[in-house]
Amino acid sequence: MQVLDQAVAAIQTRAGKGRVDGAQVAARLKAIAACGEEAARLWQGYLDKPGAPGDKYAMVTWVGAERAKQLHELSLKAHELVKEVCAAAGDQARFLVLDESPIVLAYQMLKDGETGMDVAKAALARQQAVIARVRALADKVAAIKATGVAKPAGKKPAGKKPAAKKAAPKAAKKPASKKKAPAKKPAAKKSAKKPATKKAGKKRR
Repeated sequence: MQVLDQAVAAIQTRAGKGRVDGAQVAARLKAIAACGEEAARLWQGYLDKPGAPGDKYAMVTWVGAERAKQLHELSLKAHELVKEVCAAAGDQARFLVLDESPIVLAYQMLKDGETGMDVAKAALARQQAVIARVRALADKVAAIKATGVAKPAGKKPAGKKPAAKKAAPKAAKKPASKKKAPAKKPAAKKSAKKPATKKAGKKRR
């Protein structure tokens, strides 16, 4: 789908400014691909058991109303996911046009000489191509996520260095407290000398 190609290109541009959640966008794209895989199984189911031929005009008469309804419901779900991917493009989202569904529907007319089996085979091939393209876009967006995660990981070692510096000043305070104890001894010696001078005075009288 062209709109998804354009959306991912815009998202990659925004990613350089750190404004994209790559994991979230990649999840949306993978969900679109999952819808496509379910649609492919519906088309393959028809090819495995085609049933009675339909008319020469409408494909829905070949695949059946129930299968056509299931494809339509998958298309609605995928359409909402596409809008979410486009919204991740930011300001560029207003320039994106939802041109087609990522799900191949059964609401189409047969061409002259064409059968329902011919249309179903072409629809399955087209659906598989869309799935491959959407998954490739999801890988691109996942690469944006990997680049963003590498930056915080490099900051963690820098945060541990200040903790080691704080431990060093604490060890330096202990020797300072030990030096105060010897300082009291000279004060005791001075007080012992004073009585000696008084006794000397008494002897002279």
